[in-house]
Amino acid sequence: MKRKITAEGVAVPGAPFASAIAVEGGRTVYTSGFLARDSQTGTILHKGDAEKQSLVCFDKIEKILEAEGGTLQDIVKMTVFLRDVTDYEAMNRARKARLAGIDYASSTVIAGLAAADGLVEIECVAAIGGSADR
Repeated sequence: MKRKITAEGVAVPGAPFASAIAVEGGRTVYTSGFLARDSQTGTILHKGDAEKQSLVCFDKIEKILEAEGGTLQDIVKMTVFLRDVTDYEAMNRARKARLAGIDYASSTVIAGLAAADGLVEIECVAAIGGSADR
């Protein structure tokens, strides 16, 4: 079972995620960090567009979770790495579009990324078979 945790004295995030998630049961899947790389050539797609790069990352995460019998609904924790803080809103638009209605905890880190044209890297932890929505 997956459920959102709220606590008195802890602000509710204004972004599309929860302060904390509790998980009981299910299998845990940890993804690597995904960049918007073309699966055949390895080149970064959508250079200069953090929103489109984020959508590619979510597509890759979704494929991994589906391969294990899960969905994006099973995400319990997400870490987003951005090259520049100015890309936060673009990434967040993509996140709101793809993850609307899904409770998960999240952190965003401003960091250098391994690919020169990569603006966004996203990794997730999911609890498959543990979602209360099933």
